[in-house]
Amino acid sequence: MDHQPIQGSRIINKRKKQKRFLFIKTLMIILWGLFLLVNTWTESIERLIYLHSFGLKWVSNPNFLSFFYFNDLTLIHSEFIKIKLGHFIGFAIMDFLLFNLLRSHKYSVGLSIIFAFLTEFLQLFFGRDGRFYDLAIDSFGVVSVYFLLKGINFRKGHIKGL
Repeated sequence: MDHQPIQGSRIINKRKKQKRFLFIKTLMIILWGLFLLVNTWTESIERLIYLHSFGLKWVSNPNFLSFFYFNDLTLIHSEFIKIKLGHFIGFAIMDFLLFNLLRSHKYSVGLSIIFAFLTEFLQLFFGRDGRFYDLAIDSFGVVSVYFLLKGINFRKGHIKGL
């Protein structure tokens, strides 16, 4: 009977530790999501990166058809690769964080792609160029994490949620 109080306290400590990890994982997702949104809201991503200047510009009546413009792909500038790589990595990280919390790629992929669409769509209201091809790059980052984790799963055995 002396072992019950010790086992009870171990169970309580284990639950507290699990709640703490859950809180930290959730906080990391929220902070990363806010980071992605700040990059969505700022008037100029280049000014944010190099001048550390954050500006907002609200467009109450955006041109929604511009979401499907592809002609600006020919206007590749010196920062193009870095910015598109940022899209890819940013949403890959979001998917990884969500998977780490949810342990289900069905939900993490879905939520990540919905969030990617939301950020691209919101850019239209913040004087930025929300584009379908950026959504495709974001989604490619998300799906890459899925295949990466699936490959790890194949090599190491079953990971719950894949």
